[in-house]
Amino acid sequence: EPQGLRMFRIRFHGRGGQGIKSASRVLGTAFFRAGYEVQDAPRYGAERRGAPIAAYVRAARGPIHERGVFVAPDLVVVADPTLVTVPAAGIYDGITAQTVTLIASSVSAHAWGDRLKLAGPIIDLPAIEAIREADPALVGMACAGGAARLIGVIGRATLTEAIREEIESLGPNAS
Repeated sequence: EPQGLRMFRIRFHGRGGQGIKSASRVLGTAFFRAGYEVQDAPRYGAERRGAPIAAYVRAARGPIHERGVFVAPDLVVVADPTLVTVPAAGIYDGITAQTVTLIASSVSAHAWGDRLKLAGPIIDLPAIEAIREADPALVGMACAGGAARLIGVIGRATLTEAIREEIESLGPNAS
C-alpha cells in the first residue's frame, strides 16, 4: 500500500471489565481526530465480567472497504496475559511476522518471546501492574495509550481529547 493510503489494523484482547471496548473506542476516536476514517467494533463471547473479549480498530486516510475479522492484524494488544493460554480468546489468529504484539505485563518482552515463539516482535507494557491493582477498568485505557504510542500517528493531545470525549459519553457517574 502506498504510505499515504496505509491502513492500520489493531486488535485488543482482554477480559470483560478491563475497559477493552472503551480502549478500542478511544483509539478509534483518536484516529478520527487525527484525520483518519475509522471502524471500531467489539466482539464478545459470553457477556460477563472476566469473560474474554476482543475489539477491533481499522483506520485509514481513505475509505475503508474491509469488513469483519482481520486476516492479518498490524498490532495485537493483549491486556490480560492469562489469555495467551486460552485458545478460544483468538489472540494468535492471523498473526504474521509483521504483526507487533503488545502484552500488558511486567514479564519482559524477551521472556514472552521465548515462551510464545511468535514470528513478529513482542513489546511488554510493564507499568500496567500498578494500574491493574488500582483499577482494573483502566487497563484498557493504558493499552490504548500504548497502542497509540506504537502506531506513531496519534499525538498525546489528540489521545487525551479522545479519552476525555469517550469518558464524557459514559455520563456523569463514569469513573
